Amino acid sequence: MFGIKKSAPDDNPHFMGKTPTMRASKDQKTHRILVLNAKGGCGKTTVATNLACQFANEGHSTALIDYDPQCSSSQWLEVRPSHLPIIHSISAHRSNIRTTSVWHLKVPAGTTRIVVDTPARLEEMTAIKLIREADTVLIPVIASPIDIRAATQFIEKLLKSPELRNTDKRIAVIGNRSRKDSKSYKNLSVFLETHNLPFLSSLRATQNYVRAAEEGIGVQELNLKSAQLDVEHWHSLARWIEKDHRPQAHS
Repeated sequence: MFGIKKSAPDDNPHFMGKTPTMRASKDQKTHRILVLNAKGGCGKTTVATNLACQFANEGHSTALIDYDPQCSSSQWLEVRPSHLPIIHSISAHRSNIRTTSVWHLKVPAGTTRIVVDTPARLEEMTAIKLIREADTVLIPVIASPIDIRAATQFIEKLLKSPELRNTDKRIAVIGNRSRKDSKSYKNLSVFLETHNLPFLSSLRATQNYVRAAEEGIGVQELNLKSAQLDVEHWHSLARWIEKDHRPQAHS
């Protein structure tokens, strides 16, 4: 991914060893967050890894399920420093299973937060089945007219599905490097308001995310003054996930 040196999973505390396990779909105390968009390059892995970091740093037993064949989340965890809060890695792409079986994978017993990083080009029905068993769905959208049009069509198809119609599933969009004064951003905002879907605050276009990804950490763990706005964003997002609270937007 970033030219990183891979560590052996057996020597990395973030990879499960002989640990008591449970099914991802079983425990009612576990909150399952699905990071989803049919289009690639929209920031799914950035959202998944930083959200997992946020939960782990808040003391949650956190698992990150990587179902993307590009293995970006798994590679990120392979270089994660061992002294940082543990994020358990489940490499679903290495298992010969169907995508819809992702919620039947085993995670460490006592896991309270599960974040799933999904691949691009998911079929509509596959996405719907994954959403059905998730508690919260986050859809990252990059700030380009092409990406926003694709996201609008993807969301519209999902919402029209009989399986998700009138659902109480919590679905929200996260802007990625979005300019709020752009016409495409405003069009997406209107579309989401029409469907009563929250448009959460945008990820900033900053090298903080690049640096964090290279080091196997989240922006919360950079200890840089320049990352303070980013840290506040993830704290606010986590509060929205756990409560019905819309994160404050940061410019």
